[in-house]
Amino acid sequence: MKVYYGFENNLEGFAFLDRDDDFIITDHCIADSHEAIPLLLIRPYKTSLLFEDYGFFSESGKCYLYLDMICAFSVKEGDQNQIDMFLIQAEEELIAVEKEDEAIYFFSEHNKPLILKWAASYQVMTEFILL
Repeated sequence: MKVYYGFENNLEGFAFLDRDDDFIITDHCIADSHEAIPLLLIRPYKTSLLFEDYGFFSESGKCYLYLDMICAFSVKEGDQNQIDMFLIQAEEELIAVEKEDEAIYFFSEHNKPLILKWAASYQVMTEFILL
């Protein structure tokens, strides 16, 4: 996962790494009057129907999430049956899952208290990732 910056205007003469129509994506923030939108590049194993509210696939096929709108966590401990039940419960609010060494689950930032409540109910230890 890496943070990038999106700009809603097509900036003349500015080098960019990726784009989605007139939305350009770069790996650094422009210091002048343009307002940057922080984006998180992920490689999703799975996306949900909620994904389009929180991210997009660029013209090059890369997957970006709006960093200010999401939270991410991994499951650290718990009985496997309880973990499975927790993930079934959480699936209705899931945005995406990235899976490399361990699964990282992406949710709306406003659902963080709900995720913590569900984790406590199922006695599952989660670790939120600072993005």
